[in-house]
Amino acid sequence: MGMGKVLQSIKKAEMAAEQTLADAQAESNKILSDARRDASDLITQTTEEAQTSIQTILDSARESAMKNVKAVQKDGGKAVSSVTTDATKNQDAAVDLIVEKLLNQ
Repeated sequence: MGMGKVLQSIKKAEMAAEQTLADAQAESNKILSDARRDASDLITQTTEEAQTSIQTILDSARESAMKNVKAVQKDGGKAVSSVTTDATKNQDAAVDLIVEKLLNQ
């Protein structure tokens, strides 16, 4: 093999190595780009799932609170009705007592 062929063979090997390096760099960039896209998609999906979960929790809490409010209103209404009934009875008894005292004088 002559010196020219050796140099030509070395030059071809260098060019092949440069191409391999360029291909590896391109593949590395593609992998990095895909990883960034996947990470962004994962963040978006996780954020949406978290918002849905938060909304579900808030709706459940709101529903539970409304049940408690209705129960308190119902109990409060019964208490007001009871106080009103007792007040009416006491007022009637007081009127009867006063009328009786006036009539007995």
